[in-house]
Amino acid sequence: MFFLAFVATRAARVPLTYDEAASYIRYIDTASPSVFDTNGFSIFNFEVATNHFLNTLLTKICWVVAGGGELVIRMPNLIGYGIFIGFSLLIVRRRARPFIAFAGFVLLNVNPYVLEFFSLSRGYGLSLAFLMGTIFFLFRFLERLHARDGACRDSCHALVFACGAVTANFALLNVYLAVFGVVLVALAVFNSSTHASAAAKVHGDSPERAGSFLWLPLVAAVFTALVLSQDVGLSETLYKPVVVTLVGLNQTQLDHARVLRIDIRGRDRPLSRDVGAATWRSNIGVDVRGLRIELPMADAVRVARIEVVVGSRIFSSDPRLTAWNTREEGATRVFEADASLSSKKSTMPEFRPLMNWAGDAWYAACLAAYTACALVILAVGAVLLRAVGWLLVRANMLRVDQWRPLASSALWVAALTGTPLYLLKRNSELYFGGDRGLIADTFYSTIERSFYGRTYHPTQTHIVFAGIVVTVVAFCVVLYVNYGRGKLSSMLPAACLLAIMVITSLSEVVQRLIFDTVYLTGRTALFYIPLYVLFVTFLCEAIAELGRAGKRIAISMVVAGLALSGCHFMATANTTYASDWRADASTKMMMRDLRQAVAAERPPGSRVVLGVEPRHLPVAAYYAHMNAAAIIDVVPPSAPGIDFLYGDEKGGAARMSVIRRYPATGTVLARVGTTP
Repeated sequence: MFFLAFVATRAARVPLTYDEAASYIRYIDTASPSVFDTNGFSIFNFEVATNHFLNTLLTKICWVVAGGGELVIRMPNLIGYGIFIGFSLLIVRRRARPFIAFAGFVLLNVNPYVLEFFSLSRGYGLSLAFLMGTIFFLFRFLERLHARDGACRDSCHALVFACGAVTANFALLNVYLAVFGVVLVALAVFNSSTHASAAAKVHGDSPERAGSFLWLPLVAAVFTALVLSQDVGLSETLYKPVVVTLVGLNQTQLDHARVLRIDIRGRDRPLSRDVGAATWRSNIGVDVRGLRIELPMADAVRVARIEVVVGSRIFSSDPRLTAWNTREEGATRVFEADASLSSKKSTMPEFRPLMNWAGDAWYAACLAAYTACALVILAVGAVLLRAVGWLLVRANMLRVDQWRPLASSALWVAALTGTPLYLLKRNSELYFGGDRGLIADTFYSTIERSFYGRTYHPTQTHIVFAGIVVTVVAFCVVLYVNYGRGKLSSMLPAACLLAIMVITSLSEVVQRLIFDTVYLTGRTALFYIPLYVLFVTFLCEAIAELGRAGKRIAISMVVAGLALSGCHFMATANTTYASDWRADASTKMMMRDLRQAVAAERPPGSRVVLGVEPRHLPVAAYYAHMNAAAIIDVVPPSAPGIDFLYGDEKGGAARMSVIRRYPATGTVLARVGTTP
């Protein structure tokens, strides 16, 4: 209960982080002002990698039921931590003597870096909860395999939990492959020792099996269509070309002009100018939300007409009269197209802001075509899996009823991850990681993050990694000893966990070689920590079973682990910040200080504009939206009309009238337009 209370306290007290706030604004709150036009289907948007789908879905449900408070949107991971604790107890209590089981349970829950993610609204904590469920059912499957009592059902449960872990965090796809491989090898080894040929004859699906199988293509079709429906880059043909011509300017004046498109996310993008001409045009297949033209004041008055062509439709007007909104920024006049310069708007919220939309009917046809392509690929995968199963059955390695859950789970994982991963890869969003190597990136970064910013020794990361290598060598020695004694069964839990970690690591390397993906680092490799702790726990149990000397060694190992981990936890435990997003620790306090300053200086209901550096902007926008006492518009620091500025202590904000400094993050809140 202590650990659960600690995590719950963190969930209630730690300020929201950048990734949490960005996900909340992009996927959850339909009322939060943003350029994302968040709607009910935004949870299926995989434009960027911040969408941890299962967490996003559960957070959306919590938001609908109870609103957008910090504790509410973090509730799925709090519940996930309860699941993590429950399965942790079940795993260690049944397979280790009380003291070692107690030590293993504490070590699983005393790592501050692991606990951190159960108090945040991200998919990492949920994925660990499902991972522990996977390990529990995998162990029970291995134990029941020889007894033939519900082993197949347990393998199904293990694969279902592994699939859930993947939907919570795509980084666990490698772990799913490892679990799949362990189940497959275990079944093949068991069948080879029990002469599976007698049961290897292929039978057709029963009516119940055939009926349940229909759910897969149905869910795959709906899920894929929903994911693709949120993809702004689905097809280049969805967006009409846009051409802008400025009439009345000479060549020199045209060279001074800047013509930009505003994309669907509100970002400025320059249009390409025809060489030596007064014409700018969009690239093929790009979305255009709006147009902006910037001209020096002296040149702007000479513009006789602005001609805009959207597809085949021509808009031509005097910019001083209609269709253009103008404003002055210093010595520059800015023309912004109004809503009348547009082809027919889409009826769908995601695409409604666009001015160059090709039409909903064409969009529906493209969506259907691409969804059909995805389903065809899935069907090809199903045929290949069926062929592999047939070969395994013919080779007397598996029975049909043993292969069916493996193939089914693989298809479910493909259906739920294939399209999102394709979109993320296409958008170059799978960038979080390293390229130095498995050890340098994955293992070293996970060890470093576990130290939670503390330095106890200059080479502490290498020392811990050396200790990990020593435990693997110790496992090999104990395995050899037990092999000589004929007691290999006692090594099964540790061997299974080591196999999962090895297969996961090898698949990560192969994935890097084939797809040029990055190596997992830090939080994306978080799952290695509970897997390794369980491995060491069962290694200690195996050592203890070797005799009196082995028991002393095992007890010494767990006591040392408990002492070091306990001291580290006491030194790093906090309820004020998240290690991976420490820069966000002061944003909530800053917004409170700003509200107090506004209340003291201005009448109720006053609107103020707060300029915020990009790395703090989503969190500031979240707290501004959640606060009803003051109207605060959060904008980038370069925006005009800023009243207050929140930024780095070494930046421009520090040279203004500082309201408060925040030493924890090295930031300041200042009034704009005044100096100290």
